[in-house]
This record gives sequence, structure tokens and C-alpha cells, in this order.
Amino acid sequence: MQICATVSRFRCRNPSCPRRIFCERLPEVAKPYDRQTARTSEIVSIVGYIAGGLPGQRLLARLSISTSDDTVLRRLKQRSAPDVQRVQNVGVDDWAWRKHQTYGTIFVDLDLHRVIGLLPDRSSETMANWLRRHPEVATVSRDRCGLYAEGASIGAPQAQQVADRFHLILNLSAAMERVLEERSRELVLPPVKEEVPPTPEPVPVCETTSEDTLIACSRSELRRQRRLDRYNEVIALFVAGHSQAAISRMLGMERKTIRRWLRRGQFPERKPAHRPPSRVTEFTEYLQQRWTEGCHNASRLYREICQKGYNGKRSMVAKFVADWRSKGPSKRASSSEKISPKHAAILVTRAADKMTAEQQTLLERITVQCPDVYDLRNIALAFRSAMKAENAGPLLDWIRKAKHCEFGGVVRFAYGLQKDISAVTAAVELKWSTGQVEGQINRLKMIKRQMYGRAGFSLLRARVLPYTPPLSFGLTP
Repeated sequence: MQICATVSRFRCRNPSCPRRIFCERLPEVAKPYDRQTARTSEIVSIVGYIAGGLPGQRLLARLSISTSDDTVLRRLKQRSAPDVQRVQNVGVDDWAWRKHQTYGTIFVDLDLHRVIGLLPDRSSETMANWLRRHPEVATVSRDRCGLYAEGASIGAPQAQQVADRFHLILNLSAAMERVLEERSRELVLPPVKEEVPPTPEPVPVCETTSEDTLIACSRSELRRQRRLDRYNEVIALFVAGHSQAAISRMLGMERKTIRRWLRRGQFPERKPAHRPPSRVTEFTEYLQQRWTEGCHNASRLYREICQKGYNGKRSMVAKFVADWRSKGPSKRASSSEKISPKHAAILVTRAADKMTAEQQTLLERITVQCPDVYDLRNIALAFRSAMKAENAGPLLDWIRKAKHCEFGGVVRFAYGLQKDISAVTAAVELKWSTGQVEGQINRLKMIKRQMYGRAGFSLLRARVLPYTPPLSFGLTP
């Protein structure tokens, strides 16, 4: 639809005026030089806010509004940012432009549950500048990131910083994981005992295999000895007063390796190689049954287990049953199963009322091989109990005891809490958290994916911040 309006044209009689002719304006209908009415422009803008560029264009075509996707996005980015009213309680967290590479910052009004600010980077300077424009802020809820703690201290020194309780639990889990990484050799689940009938004939041991094993062991010992000598050199130079940079230049080593060795305080043993079992092992029982029945054809066995869900290669099945042709299928107890330090740390720090029977059984099996897990579990439960207390007294007692425990990772975690004690105690005494900030970050991620991750900051900011239509039109998203 086109609107043809008849307007007045005025001439200026002032000879010094640079403009001779003036056209009558219609501010309630359209802006000067605009090809759409103000109401149509607002409809285009709100559809772009909700749907984006190309989907918005398709939706507008169904509404008989002919426009391009570029125009939809241009109308959206031309919209002025909403005015931020007085805000007292703010939640802040980071969001990823590109995971593990670049991050931005998001601010959320914890009282109104709405986004009030978006920054393109993650730094203490930009956060402090944003907070300086809002001197009325009384509470800043954040995670344990040092940049946000510094930015809040500089930009809003009058505000009470509150550490997020969920992130505190995550930090505890990370500390437990570092402790369990030092005990990774003990994180072996005991095998399930089964009654095995005695084998009539012992399996012969090949001499060449034992010789190969000895050679491999000797090579491993030589590599360990060379690494131990290098470690002793680093310690000797550090005790002699040399800096880490000087040791790095003298020995030709990376500074981060030297720093890691000095922090550990003892020779770091290499972790044993952990290879996941082959997919064929999932069908061992069936393959043994078919082999005992007389089916020794690898191709036929491969086709049969494919019908049961196997999606590997035939060569793996042939390799798996190759030894059975000379020795027969072994009937031994199931082999020991390893568990990762991260998985064990999650079980150790999990709340008691959230543990399933299967998880409890798994934790008990881990404790059999690694008794320290029992003490770590008590420490984690005590920390959770202190976080649920009515005041910060139990948490302060936990920190005091944890600083003198035998686990280095827990000790460092406790000293980290002590450095941020004001925000940590506020997490117990106040109700604020960054839970709703995480929800807004999920919404931001959804908008990014809708635009295939190609949206610039101005467009992303226009779609994340709340939509505020002109009051004269009364449109709401």
C-alpha cells in the first residue's frame, strides 16, 4: 500500500538563509526522506528483534510488507538502546564470542530479571567504566573471576560483592580433581569377582614376549631417569637463587614446566597411558558363546554382532579372535576398570541427597583402591553444609581446617577463599546469585546460533537488550 500525501511548501524570504524552500513535515506519519511510515518501520524493527534478518523478511512478506533482510537488520540496529533505570543489584558474567579464545561481558538486573548491559570484551577496565556510570549499585553478584573482582572494586567500591554459590562448588570440584590427578594410579575399580573353573592347561608364555617387555621396561626407566635428573637440576638451580627465567635459559626448558615442577614440590610422575577398550569387547560374552558352539569364522561372527549393534570394522573382530585359534577363549575375571579423576571428583563433591544407588556403589568401589577418597568426601560434604548455614561461621571454620589438611589442592582452594573472603561469606549470608545471569547467557547463545554466529556486536546487542517501542504506537514484542 502506498500513501500519497499533499503537503505545503514554504519559501524563505531571508536572503542570507542557505535554504530557500521548506517542505511541511509529518512527524506522526513518517520521518524525513523515509520510504516507510513510522508504524511500518516499527513493525519491521520488532519483527527483526524477534526473528532476525532473513526469517523476519519472510514473515513480513506474509504480512504484505515488502522489504529486504538488510533493511530489517538496519532498522533494528538504528533503534536506540533502552534507558537503564536505577539499578541496585547487578549480576555479571562472561559469555563466549569464541570458546576458549574471546569473551564478552553481560550485566543483568537481578531485581527486574532483564539484561541491562553488554560489553564486547572481558576486562576489569571496561567493567569499572560501566559501573562508574551507575553509582547507585549496591550489590554485584559474580563468579570467582579475578577480573570481575578487580573491576567491581575499582568501579563500585561501595558495592558488596557476592560470589556465586554454584561456582564455589565448581571450584571445589576442580580442587578435588587436582588432588585425584596425583592419585590417578589408585583410581582403579576392583574387578567383579566371578567363580572361574580351573583351566586344564596353563597358557604357555612366549620368551620373546617377555624379552620385549623387559626391553620396553628398561627404556621407560631410562626416560624416567633422564627426567628425574632434569628435575633435580631445576631444584638445585632454584635453591641456589636462580630465577625461573634464568633456569629456563640455562636448561632450555619452558618456563611453565619449571613453574609446574616447583609448585608441585616433588618429582611429577608421568601418568600411565590409558587407552579405551575396543568396541569388540562389549560383545565378548556372545563371541565366547558362539566360539564354544563351534563358529570360528570371523566374518560370520562380525555379521552377527553387527545385528546386535556393533559398528566397528571386520578386521577388529578378526584380530580379537585370532589368539583363540591357538589358545581358546580366555575365561578370566573381568579386567580392572579405570575411572578418570574428573569423574571421581564429581562423585566426591556431589550432594548426598542427589546420589543415586549406582553412584554410591561406584564411590564405594573407588574408596577400596584409594582410601583418600573417603577423607575428600567428608571435606566436600562439610563444605556443602557450611554453604547452607544461616551465617558464615561454619564456612570460616571449614576454611581454617582446610588450610591445614594433607591435600595440597584443597589447601590452595582454602587460601583462595581467604583472599576473597568478603564475597565468599556474602554468598552464604545473602540471597543473590548469578543463576538468572546464566539463563540470559543461554538466551544470548540461542540468538547467536540463529544468526549462524556471524552477527556483529551492534546487532547482537540490539537483539539481546530489552525491546522498548515508542509509546505512541503501543507495540510490544
